[in-house]
Amino acid sequence: MEDTAPVKEIKYSAFRKNFLKSIVILLLLFSIAYAENNHDENDIVSKIIDAYGGKDNLAKVISIAAEGHINNFFSNDEGTYFRYIKRDRKLYVNIKYSRTEEKRILNGDKGYRGSDGKVSEVKGPSYDAMVYQYNQLDLPYGFIIDNTFKVTYLRKDALNGIDVKVLKVSDKYGHDIEVYVSARAFFILKVVGSFGKGDNAMSLGAEFSDFNKVNGVLLPFKITNYADSTKISETKITKYTINPSVDESAYFSNH
Repeated sequence: MEDTAPVKEIKYSAFRKNFLKSIVILLLLFSIAYAENNHDENDIVSKIIDAYGGKDNLAKVISIAAEGHINNFFSNDEGTYFRYIKRDRKLYVNIKYSRTEEKRILNGDKGYRGSDGKVSEVKGPSYDAMVYQYNQLDLPYGFIIDNTFKVTYLRKDALNGIDVKVLKVSDKYGHDIEVYVSARAFFILKVVGSFGKGDNAMSLGAEFSDFNKVNGVLLPFKITNYADSTKISETKITKYTINPSVDESAYFSNH
């Protein structure tokens, strides 16, 4: 009988070499893809910072006050809108509708919400929703502070006929948002955050438009808010003040 062992050994050796070669190629492809994605993340963030006024201008922004008018489609009401946001997770929102008044307050790891003067502490999804709002308003300023946001490139997409790049942005507390960035102008056009679990899960989204510069910093003058796919409100900002002189105790001490 003919000895087939050498033939088998040759075939096995060839198979092993091809298998190892395939593994090396796959690892190389994965490393290239990772490097390209990592490059994309850094490149996109850098271009966002440039589009919004540059690192030097954004670094000077410690707080922003916004005044405007809001239409609430959910309650079929409208009114005046005031918002104050400051680095280090401080957010104050006061909306005076024709029939009621609403306040939302985020002060570090504490959140408060209420209407008509009755404000109480909130936790869970209600607190997470305020953190989401703070994070989406802290863009792109949070990009220039070390360890504020972790950025992961997700995919290419389209939004209202505009090519966008979608990033996953995570804060250091574990809250994630998806950020839609125009592929040409590198404006932040939309931010989406998800909350709750199971049947209680929902997403909140905000679309930004009507961009203009204030003191060299790009800001959106129109904000449209969604709950899942339902449009709930539209806010038109009439005035921004960067680093305003305010009495913060009026916002964050008296709940």
